[in-house]
Formats: sequence, structure tokens, C-alpha cells
Amino acid sequence: MAPLLQFEGVSRHYRLPRRRLFAPTPRVTALDAVSLELNPGETLGLVGESGSGKSTLGRLAVGLEQPDSGVVRLGGIDLAKASRTDWRRLRRDAQMVFQDPFSSLDPRLTVARIVAEPLGLLRLPAAEAAGRVREALAEVGLGVETLGRYPHEFSGGQRQRIAIARALITRPELLVADEPVSALDVSVQAQVLNLMADLKARHGLAYLLISHDLAVVAHLADRIAVMRAGVIVEVGPTAELLARPQHPYTRALLAAVLPPDPVRARARLGLVRRRRQSVGSAAS
Repeated sequence: MAPLLQFEGVSRHYRLPRRRLFAPTPRVTALDAVSLELNPGETLGLVGESGSGKSTLGRLAVGLEQPDSGVVRLGGIDLAKASRTDWRRLRRDAQMVFQDPFSSLDPRLTVARIVAEPLGLLRLPAAEAAGRVREALAEVGLGVETLGRYPHEFSGGQRQRIAIARALITRPELLVADEPVSALDVSVQAQVLNLMADLKARHGLAYLLISHDLAVVAHLADRIAVMRAGVIVEVGPTAELLARPQHPYTRALLAAVLPPDPVRARARLGLVRRRRQSVGSAAS
């Protein structure tokens, strides 16, 4: 099976403002010779701390940025050499869901117009486009009564559902989801992640799921790639990586994940016992 998305030796640098007039221009390395593959229908979790280069890799995947060196291929096409015809297909086949569901939606447009925006690539008849909009909204659990409303009238979770509906409208093969639940409450996070899992099962979608939260990534990912300082330090199947992490940074990320039962975890660490002893000492 040919990979759907490939990064081959990809590097990306950003120039920073000079502090003095004749000083050399400083650079920061966002990605350093990254090689990674994503197969059709697979969810690849990309996890790492803020500033590790995750979002840069996501933007490169859909052509929002270009690498300084290396090759990014989507559907077998080198994005640096893609023609206008290629890009019309690539924009249909790969969509992106951003972190903040409010700033990523135009507040001046109704839900109907927001969700329909990507259909400009397909040049569909108006009736077919309207049907696609209703279908996409239904798939994310929103009804036709939302069509004439504006983003500010919705909760954060509902706005993220609208953003997902917009991404689905072209029936893509790949969704790049950049921190799709980090701006949401914990209970709403679970609902959105379950929705994404259902959509994957229904449509055979591939996800590049970007997050700083290993627990979020582990909920959906078939494989996980761990990134630090622009470098992939470890890649493996989710169950294997969680059970037997090889890199110290991966082990540190796992140690930072909150335990499912805080009381039991505190007892295991001896915190409960020490608290009881201190209470007893105070009583005496």
C-alpha cells in the first residue's frame, strides 16, 4: 500500500528579527530532517511539547507552508512540483481542522456559507451543494436549524463540529487535526474525539492528529510519533509505544499523563498515608 502522506528529510527554518543593524539574521529550526509516513485510513498521532514543530509539520502536509529542504508528498504528488490541476484535487482530498474553533470560523458568515466554502473547488450546482452542506452538518450532529445562525451563537464544542463539517464537505481522504480539542472542556473533548472516531469508521478517513496531550492522541491513534525540538525521537504502534516507550522524552510524556484514578495513584505514592499520619499527629 502506497503511503497517503510522506515527509522525506523535511526541514523548516524561520528567520527572526535582527537585534542590531549589522548583526547576522538569527534563525530558529522548527523541523530538522523529519521523515514520516501516513497510510490511507490510518490515524497517526503526532505528540510533543509546544514549540516542538508539530503544527509546522501539519501546515506543510496541506501546503500552507513549504519546506526549506526535503520532500512532502500527498497522494504521491510532490507538493513543491504540483500543478494547478494537482492542487485542485489535493485541496479536495486533504483538509485541516484548527485548534481554535472560533478564530477559524468567519464571524460574518452563516453556518451554511462557512460549511459550503470549500465546495468552490468542486463547482457543484447550487442544489447539490446545499444538499452536501445539510449532509455534512448531520454527520457532526447538527440540524438544519443551524444553517442561518452565526458562530458566536454556538458553544465551543458546537463550533468545532462546524469546523469538522466544513472539512468533511469535500469528502477528503485526509484530515489534519491540529490540537482539535485543546480549547474545549474535558467532557466536550470526549464527545469530539468520539465523533472523529465515528467519522473515521464511516468514511475510512486518515488523520494526522496533532496534540501536546498524549492521552488525547492515544484515544484515536493507530501509531504515535513523538516529536521534540523539530526531530522525531520515536515512532511506533500506539499500544507498543505506551507499554514500552524507548526514548526518555516519551517516558516523560507518559509520566505527565494524569492517572485515571487519582485517589489510587496518591495511595500508591504514599500521599494518603502521610496525610492521615499528619492528621493523627495534629489530633494528639
